[in-house]
Amino acid sequence: MTTTAAARTAVDGFRHETQLGRRPPQSHGFVVHALGRDFRVSDEMARIFLRQVEKVVESDSSALVVLRHAHGVELLMVTDDRSFSIRPATTTDHGSAAPEPYPRMRG
Repeated sequence: MTTTAAARTAVDGFRHETQLGRRPPQSHGFVVHALGRDFRVSDEMARIFLRQVEKVVESDSSALVVLRHAHGVELLMVTDDRSFSIRPATTTDHGSAAPEPYPRMRG
């Protein structure tokens, strides 16, 4: 995984658009879309996740990155062929009803 100028621009764009570089938080959480699912995360966790992804990209490798979200914890593999997105949470993401739990694997 090579850090190209385009990759660096994309990461910087994430930081600017989501205002993750600022403190105090400017929003009430973020939504990380990965593995075909949306994970609601706190402002702090979004910053941590983005920082860990940046380290993986800069080290030209792949790695599992921890994502603590509203329903638990996920380990997401960060590689060249995996994509994810981060966006500010909206009021529709926080609906008034209790969120349904993510499906669990049974063995």
